[in-house]
Amino acid sequence: MQRRSFLGLLAGAGALAVAPFRPALAAPPASIPALAKGMVSLTFDDGIESVYKYALPVLKRRNQIATAGLIASRLTSNNNDYMNVAQAKELAAAGWEIASHSLTHTRPISIPKYYSQEPVTGWSVETRNPSLYQTQYDYDIIAGIYQDGKPLVEVEKLEELGAHPGLYYYDRPIAELHVHPWRGGPPEDLDIRAGSYQRELELSHQILTDLGFKISTYVAPYNYWPDDMKETSKYYYSQACTGKDSDNRAASFDPYAIRRFMAHEKDSTTSLIRLIQENALEHGGWVIFCFHGVGDSIGWEPYSVEKLDALSAWIAQQGIPMVTVDQGARIMREAAGAPARVSKNATPAVKRRS
Repeated sequence: MQRRSFLGLLAGAGALAVAPFRPALAAPPASIPALAKGMVSLTFDDGIESVYKYALPVLKRRNQIATAGLIASRLTSNNNDYMNVAQAKELAAAGWEIASHSLTHTRPISIPKYYSQEPVTGWSVETRNPSLYQTQYDYDIIAGIYQDGKPLVEVEKLEELGAHPGLYYYDRPIAELHVHPWRGGPPEDLDIRAGSYQRELELSHQILTDLGFKISTYVAPYNYWPDDMKETSKYYYSQACTGKDSDNRAASFDPYAIRRFMAHEKDSTTSLIRLIQENALEHGGWVIFCFHGVGDSIGWEPYSVEKLDALSAWIAQQGIPMVTVDQGARIMREAAGAPARVSKNATPAVKRRS
């Protein structure tokens, strides 16, 4: 998705001044499946349109459900590679869980981690145009530039920057950031901020919630999940998924580091079935698979419709409970005798600033 499309979304959403979210857990399923056969969950990352087109019909035929991790900025980007809001709502109506997969699909090592690290300083007025400012940028990627909480839109060429206020240009080879801010003034008073991972956590939740989805699960992009971001996620979500290529057991269950097996394009149905047999059927574990696209070439490691259908049929034939991540996390907490978890209230250490 083009940067300009993403920031257009944020501009339409306005400044999005939000208080820290405190999600409440809904009532658990009326019938808790026994863990004798374990559980299975299918998760589909990135919100790719082929999941709606191919995976939804496959699972719907057997009354099975899954979890779709959506990237908030792509959901309303008008990019046909990704699901739109109406398609995502069809998934939810079919019993699927909609989860947050971040705002822009960025790693926390590439952008500021917290709101407190967002301010960009060191600005100087550009000699060729006093309406423009420049500075050095300290991170690898820009996940959004904001002034007074209002996003600026990226332009592709430095020469486009003077067209009107509210634009920025990033010269990546020399790590130089140029802005035409919404308001000018002394460089030290610009209040320019670069989007942080904490903003990724919070704004993605709010955008999806404002669109009508019930969001309790965060799915870490690239399955990259350092301990500090795991702790920060507790202020916004009831559970979080990562990778690790392992199952989940009640005795060691961590709701903020839920493990998943990566499903690769070349993985056979037999190989995925073997993981279910070895972990769910033999040990009562919770096996979660991480898929991306289904049935076409879009997305990372797309899985074939035929293999997904065969996996779905086998799970149904075995009578193994298939649950969403939210449902599975509640069941695992109950099996472990742990209390239901809700997100914390924000503390000054991670409190959001505009």
